[in-house]
Amino acid sequence: MKLLSTAKFLIALLSSANALIPLEIKGNRFIKPAVDAKEAGEVFFIMGVDYQPGGSSDYSSSSNSDVLSDADACYRDAYVLQELGANTVRIYTVNPDVNHDKCMSILNDAGIYVMLDVNSPLGGESLNRADPASTYNSYYLSRVFKVIEAFKNYPNVIGFFSGNEIINDDASAKEDPRYIRALQRDMKQYIAAHADRSIPVGYSAANELDYRGATWQYLQCNIDGDEDDESKSDFFGLNTYEWCSGQSDWASSGYGTLNNTFQDSAIPLLFSEYGCIAVTPRTFDEVTEGLYSGLINTFSGGLVYEYSKESNNYGLVDIDSDGDLQFYTDYDNLKSQFEDVSLPSISEDDVADAEIIKCNAKTVKSYFSSFGANFTLPDQPSEIKDLIKNGVNATNVGKLVDVSEKYGGYEIELASGGDVATESAIATFSGYNTYNSQTGVTLSGTKASSSAAKSTATTSSSSSSSSSKAEGASAGGSAKSTGIMFALSLLLTSLL
Repeated sequence: MKLLSTAKFLIALLSSANALIPLEIKGNRFIKPAVDAKEAGEVFFIMGVDYQPGGSSDYSSSSNSDVLSDADACYRDAYVLQELGANTVRIYTVNPDVNHDKCMSILNDAGIYVMLDVNSPLGGESLNRADPASTYNSYYLSRVFKVIEAFKNYPNVIGFFSGNEIINDDASAKEDPRYIRALQRDMKQYIAAHADRSIPVGYSAANELDYRGATWQYLQCNIDGDEDDESKSDFFGLNTYEWCSGQSDWASSGYGTLNNTFQDSAIPLLFSEYGCIAVTPRTFDEVTEGLYSGLINTFSGGLVYEYSKESNNYGLVDIDSDGDLQFYTDYDNLKSQFEDVSLPSISEDDVADAEIIKCNAKTVKSYFSSFGANFTLPDQPSEIKDLIKNGVNATNVGKLVDVSEKYGGYEIELASGGDVATESAIATFSGYNTYNSQTGVTLSGTKASSSAAKSTATTSSSSSSSSSKAEGASAGGSAKSTGIMFALSLLLTSLL
């Protein structure tokens, strides 16, 4: 029986490309699908960090590098993230013209999902909160669509953030909401036209008490009750620093109010930033006493701000100019808290289907009376329509590549002193991370009824041009690799 089980596992493993199965959304939860499409998936909880070594201010569109272009640094950080117990990173700024294949493949094989912002700190590359109409144009959307092109084929991408804290004062709360929805509409239309799978699009909100509830209600509802409303958020992130280590608890932090405000959400919720630094080193009590405890039925986890120490002093680690890394006590404390988390096991079958909430300006304004609850969205300029129809002619369309476990080449120092041994500072690539699609799925994406059906679905890691999903599609490996896998599959089949 052990040989039989092992052989079946290896056949499924060998018949797939190196990739995680993309997460899906059902109701207000992220779902990690089962390998076998005939089986129910399970609820996925985000335990991660915000990841932007060098800071967003270090970004340059003219540079031939970004946070995901140095494979050795990604090998180093994949090990550090695995040791921490993280399963997700959020990345604020990327260069869509730079190749990210190795880094995204390293993170994938290490079992780490990615959430990406589509904007940059450069002028014209995000919505101008003071005058959103001035930046809602083809120049800005070209950048957004190029980011989608660069990352659409990586199956470990959970989703894209359309914006980060765009609404943060009375003026932006009045004028900006409908532009956020227009941007999300455009992003989803582009994804539908040029990607091989549906990739969620959401928003990351400032934890401003006046605006957060209204922003969430405005973005989660369906205009005119339309089930296929493309402008609504698929998920909602909250940047919250209310719980400060050593001086806050459930009551004083406002987590109880958070729970009451958001408990009826129709879309997945997460902390897109958290980790107050009023008291250091941070002990991250909110991990086990709040986010993954009292809020577990409302929120789907969160992302600690932030991975590396930058000018704002939030880091879990320090990375020097040579790329060598040192853990801070914050890192050890967060690792300990993650280890103490006991996540519930929730079947996909136990998650209710998405609720259709018809947009209602009165409901939105009940949270903040001056909020711009205008559901008449800006029309798409003809140039943006053309981009959605024809693509941005991106020259950089990412795909997974073969990577192997290796040492990144940088020294890693413990918070207590002493270095991590070179042979130990290597991320583990689990075989379970090499599934890119479910078994028992037909080419059309329909779940097959036969237990013998193998996955023939178009691979998420296939390379495709911006003008055609089919052009350049691959099965995720070379003909030689395919032949070897087929031969091994036949061998293992003979053992059954």
